[in-house]
Amino acid sequence: MQTASLSRRELLLGRPTARAAIICPPGATIGSIEAACTGCGLCAERCPTGIIALVGGLPSIDFALGECTFCGQCSAACPEPVFEAEPATRFPHVAAIDDACLARHGVSCLSCGESCPVQAIRFRPRIGGPFEPELSAELCSGCGACLAVCPVNAIGLAPRKAEVGETEAADA
Repeated sequence: MQTASLSRRELLLGRPTARAAIICPPGATIGSIEAACTGCGLCAERCPTGIIALVGGLPSIDFALGECTFCGQCSAACPEPVFEAEPATRFPHVAAIDDACLARHGVSCLSCGESCPVQAIRFRPRIGGPFEPELSAELCSGCGACLAVCPVNAIGLAPRKAEVGETEAADA
């Protein structure tokens, strides 16, 4: 029988705390990581932006440290069949701007749009206030470039909605 490891805090409180969701490196899924990853850490060592770390022995991305450039170094370094054969160009999530956004409170801020490498965040002019951010989910790669630069942490991640072609293929 296997027992789940608890932190000291969890043990003393008598209950497990919420775990942060693991964001898989591009081209990997949580299923492929759990099935084949040995936790060697080569993907984290080779990541040029330093956003991959081992969390509980599994690779996870921390966008607070920077963005993913989809360079493929993590995939190339991995000796196990964790990554898809085709190079990944997007994540299964998109950025989501919430109501804490400075522009929505009358403060001019363009940092997320300026940092977006694919220009998925654009700004719509409005009368009597700063430009309003608009995010194009179709353009967004989920790279996380906008997350670390937001001064009020108003940008999070949301699951990417299934595209029309994907749902039709699933129904067939």
